[in-house]
Amino acid sequence: MNLKRTLKGTGETENFAKEIAKDLQNRVILMNGDLGAGKTFFTKVVAEYYNCDDTSSPTFTLHQRYEGDITIHHFDLYRLKSEYELDNIGFFEYIDSGDTCFIEWADKFNLKDELEKYTEITITVDNPNDRTITVTSFGD
Repeated sequence: MNLKRTLKGTGETENFAKEIAKDLQNRVILMNGDLGAGKTFFTKVVAEYYNCDDTSSPTFTLHQRYEGDITIHHFDLYRLKSEYELDNIGFFEYIDSGDTCFIEWADKFNLKDELEKYTEITITVDNPNDRTITVTSFGD
């Protein structure tokens, strides 16, 4: 998958997330973008697509697990400083589990070398309402 879309408002972003949700199942998704770009929003829409309940941002907990039609692990690496901290939360076991894993702030670490296949989603803020989202899959 190799897509780039400019989306106007949260409605278009939500529709796009639902459109590609089936292609994200059982993948590791590296989410990149500035603070407030919409990484958590995008992840929540995909989780809702798979009937996962009780989605919340893992900013302070570092990891949330959502159960629904599939299992989704949602990580926020913003506050982490080293790969040692990733080991402490069992991060590598989760990404090797075969479950769907969304990883916010993935660009803080060199995770691509650890993965055989993954999808990278970069969200760029064009203005307060509009986003450009680039989706690229590797290892397929």
